[in-house]
Amino acid sequence: METLIAEGAVPARVSEEPQARATGLSGNRVIVALYLIVLAVTALMGAIIGSIGLRDLEAVTFLGLVTFQPTPLGLAAFGVATIGTFLGTLLLLVVVVSRRYV
Repeated sequence: METLIAEGAVPARVSEEPQARATGLSGNRVIVALYLIVLAVTALMGAIIGSIGLRDLEAVTFLGLVTFQPTPLGLAAFGVATIGTFLGTLLLLVVVVSRRYV
């Protein structure tokens, strides 16, 4: 919006305060929240499976680097590491592609 201060004066811009964003969550925060919820559910399920104490469970290896024992903590950590890595990688790829091509 332009206004003239006096006749023949140079137009000046009137700075308008940006309207406050509507209260709510941005898209990035929603995705991060969902990601953390999925990881929490994964950890809970791993802990439940580990606490049941099934006798046929064997140690599991993550990417050939770390071996997790079939305990509640071990299976919860394995689930979080696995799902977190692969889902995080997919989300990172979406971010890279969207910034490059959109």
